[in-house]
Amino acid sequence: MKKKYLSILGSILLLSVVAFFLNPYFIQTSNLLTMIRQASILLMLSLGLTVVVITGNIDLSVGSTAALTGCICAKLMVSGMPIPLSIFLSFFVGIFVGLINGVLVGWLSLPSFVATYGMNMVASGLALMVMQGGVIYDLPKSFTQIGVGYLGAIPIPIILSFIMLFIFWFLLEKTTFGRNIYMIGMNRQAAKFSAVNDLKLFLKTFMLSGLTASAGGIMMTARLNAADAGMSETYGLQIVAAVVVGGTSLLGGEGGVMGTFFGVLILTMIMNIMNMNRVDSNWQNLVLGVLILMIIFLHRNGARILGKFKKKQTRQEV
Repeated sequence: MKKKYLSILGSILLLSVVAFFLNPYFIQTSNLLTMIRQASILLMLSLGLTVVVITGNIDLSVGSTAALTGCICAKLMVSGMPIPLSIFLSFFVGIFVGLINGVLVGWLSLPSFVATYGMNMVASGLALMVMQGGVIYDLPKSFTQIGVGYLGAIPIPIILSFIMLFIFWFLLEKTTFGRNIYMIGMNRQAAKFSAVNDLKLFLKTFMLSGLTASAGGIMMTARLNAADAGMSETYGLQIVAAVVVGGTSLLGGEGGVMGTFFGVLILTMIMNIMNMNRVDSNWQNLVLGVLILMIIFLHRNGARILGKFKKKQTRQEV
C-alpha cells in the first residue's frame, strides 16, 4: 500500500469508529453491503474523471452526461428497441460528449473548466428535451437487474464498478498510455518534447470520462427503475469531491483510481452516518462540505503537522 493512501485509510478508520459509537448498526453486514452498493455508482462516475484530473484538466459535465445517457437509454427501451442496442447507443452518446469536450480543450485550447461547464448545461438541456418534462418508469426487469440484481450474493453494481476500477487501475499503472497521462499532468511541455501528443491524449481521456459517465447513468437508471432529467443532481460535485478527497491533485500529475475508490468510500460513509442518525437534509450538505475540507487539509498537511509534533517531543525529551 502506497504511503500516500495511509492518511486516507486513517480517515476511513476514524469514521468507522465514530459511526459505530453513534449507531452500532453501522457495522452490520446488511448496512455495509447497502453502503458499498450506493458507492458503486459514485465510483463508476468518478473513475473517468480521475483520469482527466491527472492530466491537469477537469470535467464538470459528468453528472449531466450520466443523466442524459440514462434518459436516452430508457427512452429507447420503452420505444421498443432491444436492451443491448439501447445500452450500446447510450454508451456512444456518453463517449461522443467526451469527444466534444476533448476537442474543445485539446484542439480549441479552451480552459477545461469553462468548456465542460458549458457542456454540462448543453447535456442538461438535451436531457430535458429528451424527457419533455416527464418521467419514464417501469423499465424491463432484465434491464433493472443491472442496478438491483445479484450475482450469487454480490450485487451486480458492485461487480461492474470493481471490474471498471481494475481496468482503469491497469491503464494508469501498467501501460504507456497511463505513464503519458501522468507525464502530461506533471509537465505538459516536457511531455511534448517526449513526443506525447497532447491533443490525442486529451481526446482519449475525456472520452473515457464520457464512457464512465454513461455507465454510471445506465446503472443509476436501472437502480431507480426510472429516468428523469434531474436524476443525477444528488451526486452534483460529490463526483469531483471523491476524486480530490482520494488524493488526486487538481493541478495534475498526482493521484490514481485507488485513491478515488477510498474517496468514494469516505463520502458514502459520511452520508450513511448522517442518514442513520437522522441528520436534517438541510444540514447534510453543510456537514459534508466541512468534513471534506477537514479531510483534504489533513491529507495535505498531516505529515508536516506530525513531523513538527515529533520534533517538539524530541526537544522536550532532550
